[in-house]
Amino acid sequence: MPKSENQKLKTLYVAKFFLENSDENHSVSASDIIDFLQEECGITADRRSIYRDIAALRDVFGMDIEGGQGSRYRLLSRDFEFDDLKILAECVRAAKFISDAKSKEIIASLESLCSVYQADSLNADIFHVNRVKTTQKGTLNILSAINLAMARTVDGKAHEPQKVSFKYLRYTIDDINASVDTRKGTTRIVSPYRLILNEGYYYLLAFDDKAQDMRTYRIDRMKEVKLLDAPRDGFEVYSKIDMAQYTQRVFNMYGGERHRVTLRFTNDLINAVYDRFGKSGDIAYRDTKDGHFTVTVEVETSPQFYGWLCGFGNKVKVTEPKAIRDSYQKHLEKILGLY
Repeated sequence: MPKSENQKLKTLYVAKFFLENSDENHSVSASDIIDFLQEECGITADRRSIYRDIAALRDVFGMDIEGGQGSRYRLLSRDFEFDDLKILAECVRAAKFISDAKSKEIIASLESLCSVYQADSLNADIFHVNRVKTTQKGTLNILSAINLAMARTVDGKAHEPQKVSFKYLRYTIDDINASVDTRKGTTRIVSPYRLILNEGYYYLLAFDDKAQDMRTYRIDRMKEVKLLDAPRDGFEVYSKIDMAQYTQRVFNMYGGERHRVTLRFTNDLINAVYDRFGKSGDIAYRDTKDGHFTVTVEVETSPQFYGWLCGFGNKVKVTEPKAIRDSYQKHLEKILGLY
């Protein structure tokens, strides 16, 4: 680019220098800016022109630049505060539905929104417990496609929610590093209604054409997602779902028969139980005054639910109904029979 054209962009380059090299803890001088313009941009500048540029960035463009005394300046704030960027970066790292490669790409984009000094801190190594990231690529594109299918307006125009098709994947012991199609690669057709974020994974709640009922699918196990030229079905079934109760009832996105059960726990487990069930109108807690409490709640009594109970050992007991108590006992006897 000719020097004269670069000269016209001088104020923008000064702004760029502040964004990349200054924050509340790192100041820059007019000399630093002059050297940058000369060495990196081929622009000749004197101190007075730098002062005018900084004044314009403050007064016209609203950049929060502090200083002037001793010719040192600091950029105190940005569109995104550094603490906000840290939170976003950690959310990306913790999201299991985003692959490691995509996580690094997103965080690199976040780095461009802070100074080079802050970027180092943005990459500080934080250990995440049980962080198993998906190996599937394109999950964000799948989310975008599903959101588009569910949208009621697109580009400001009315849009009728539509069905989507996809193939579903699973792992096999034959090759644990690869996933294969379920149902021999049969394409599933569903009417999408809700995205659910559960323990770091995204799930799609949708009305399944074949089952004629609501089903949940993990987003990072879907592939070849396509929007179909067909309106969404199953609204009557979906409208009967209470999302708060649904997400409390379904453990780890596995289905089972619905039952209202009463569970007896030792008092030290109140936090774990409250974190699982919460406190809504149909959930009843009762202090039994003997070092225990009971909770009565509607759950789906699947093997995964029983597995959750097993984790508490002898600190939990199914008290009602008898049929579920007997079913849980048989579950334990099957496990014991292996030893």
